[in-house]
Amino acid sequence: MTPSSFLLFLLQLCCLQMMLVSIPTCMLPGNVVKNTYNKLHSLVGSWIPGWGSLIVIGSLQCQEWTSLVLYECLREAGNIFAEYDLPEGKDGFMWSGRNFDNYLMLQERLVVDHQCLNSTKASRALSPYFSNITAAVQQQDDSACGWEILRSDLLRVLRRVLHKDRLCLNWTRAH
Repeated sequence: MTPSSFLLFLLQLCCLQMMLVSIPTCMLPGNVVKNTYNKLHSLVGSWIPGWGSLIVIGSLQCQEWTSLVLYECLREAGNIFAEYDLPEGKDGFMWSGRNFDNYLMLQERLVVDHQCLNSTKASRALSPYFSNITAAVQQQDDSACGWEILRSDLLRVLRRVLHKDRLCLNWTRAH
């Protein structure tokens, strides 16, 4: 093998590596997901005894479902937050203020920057849940209860992804 053919081979190998490294992946950034969880967790609310999580993730395969379900939950919750009036200072809820604004900013960032995760399959699977939550939020007397159920279920999904499905998140890129 001549030196020039060896250099050509080495150059092709480097180009192949660069192509593989530069293939875009659609993974949610772990640090932003963690900050989103922390902001949502910092909102003061009361736990509602007897209410279990309405979102069941089950054993999801990382590449196909975990990120899709998390993305869809954040997207649909964002739609509900934008559409309906939030309770303010009622029954121990603190849905207004700086923490909530920071949470909404992080949530919107995850949804807008990662539209590649938008999936009709995940949307269909979660549609009944979000229909029920929307109905609960629309109730005049018990809307605070609906909002707290949404908050606690979002916390469960975020906690699950952060603790059990960490590998589904991108922890390497700066965001």
